[in-house]
Amino acid sequence: MPGTPKAEFLQSVREALGRENVPPIEAYPRLAETPSELEQQVAQMRQHIEDNLPALLDKLAKMAALGGWRVHRASRPEDVIEYIETLARDSGTANVVRSNQDVFNQIPLDATLTNLGLTVTTVLRDETTTRESLREEIRQSGIGITGADYALAETGSVIVLPRKGLARLISVVPPVHIALVRAEDLLETLDDLFLLRRLEYHQQGGEMGSYLNFITGPSRTADIEMTIVEGVHGPKEVHMIILG
Repeated sequence: MPGTPKAEFLQSVREALGRENVPPIEAYPRLAETPSELEQQVAQMRQHIEDNLPALLDKLAKMAALGGWRVHRASRPEDVIEYIETLARDSGTANVVRSNQDVFNQIPLDATLTNLGLTVTTVLRDETTTRESLREEIRQSGIGITGADYALAETGSVIVLPRKGLARLISVVPPVHIALVRAEDLLETLDDLFLLRRLEYHQQGGEMGSYLNFITGPSRTADIEMTIVEGVHGPKEVHMIILG
């Protein structure tokens, strides 16, 4: 039969994540924790991350680079702005789109990019802006910039939750995607992410959105001969700027 056998595929995933080949005691455990129990687990998880923050930031940078991200460490907002300014000049683009996230209150990019002669569009619908006009702005842009809802040190991934002010297209359509990752966005493992999502499920009355957008390097696809090509179904170039 063509393809990789299931057991071989799962073993390769375990090896990549550095996990033992031990199945869980209960294959599909029930989500029976109470909100207070989940809050306690989250507090413990947050404390563990705080206690190990420098090492986890280093691990995020290492795993992201292995996944194809171009990683830049920035200690100050000025470092971020300077790096993006250089990328914008080198790209030759005339249009940049960005999400509407809190990180842009810390990193005031718009004025700098506008001074370079670029058109900067914040993707946020209002009474004067239609969905289609924003989609067209995204299609015409050479760079898309987002923050990160979460960043996983385990896999070098950025996770964004599509919502008002954060269209998935920003990170998918422009040929260059830049993700701004703060220390407070960092998680160690997928287990940490799912723990937070379970708590959010309770806190939001059973509403937690329909999907997550995991970004682990540039877009990749392969033909029948398994030749990898980047940038066919998404950005060809991705930059992760880690603040901290």
